[in-house]
Amino acid sequence: MERGAIGRRQRSLVTLRRGKYSRPRIRRQPSSDVAFDATVRAAATRAGRTGSRYGIEPEDVRRKVRQHRVPLEVCIVLDNSYSLHAERLVETVKGVVFRLLEDAAARGDRASVVAFRSGVAEATVALRPTRSVAVATEKLRQVPLSGRTPLAAALDLGRRMLRQELHKRPNARPLVVVVSDGLPNVPLVRGSDPLEDVLAQAALLRRAGMSCVVVDAVLPGKEGESCGRALADAARGVHVSLGELSPDALVGLFEQAAR
Repeated sequence: MERGAIGRRQRSLVTLRRGKYSRPRIRRQPSSDVAFDATVRAAATRAGRTGSRYGIEPEDVRRKVRQHRVPLEVCIVLDNSYSLHAERLVETVKGVVFRLLEDAAARGDRASVVAFRSGVAEATVALRPTRSVAVATEKLRQVPLSGRTPLAAALDLGRRMLRQELHKRPNARPLVVVVSDGLPNVPLVRGSDPLEDVLAQAALLRRAGMSCVVVDAVLPGKEGESCGRALADAARGVHVSLGELSPDALVGLFEQAAR
């Protein structure tokens, strides 16, 4: 996919006349970014094959395919439920989310947050896509504790929101960051299994071409109860524990997931 905007995050093909010349491509529509080397080679090959007089014909013209860095569209799924066992741990998780948002804003990315609604077992958009760290900080402070963990619904909402944003900014690369203890207890539909719903939503992220990072905030000794690694595997994403995160690790976290 060739993207129409320049960023500072992931290397991708771009339609602009900027960036590194990667390879030539047959020109199927008018373009001023002509690959002269490939055009001359194509003309020489055609002349040698047909025995005709050397000259450049319209079908010989090649254009340049360029690469440049493009921004990410990041959706952070924040587990703000009581299943994290302590309000202090929830605040730790919010601190991680803030650092993720800060890193995204510094690199020209946009970030949004999906959390659980207080009082009802539903997911809600706590932060619309933004580059403003100030707005993100204020919204994170307003995220309350929730009694349930509708993780599947949050993943579904995050995927749909990213899909809508990519219609507006098709040049961006989508990334979902899940910060949770991996203990879902609310199914997506009544009668289904919460864990199976979460893994099904993770598979939908993979099919939609959305990269995924799972930050596992499960308490020590209960790692076997978390679905964090299974979620990351189903989405073909990156799994990392909350205790392993550091400022240096955060720098390369997005790049590793979006490769």
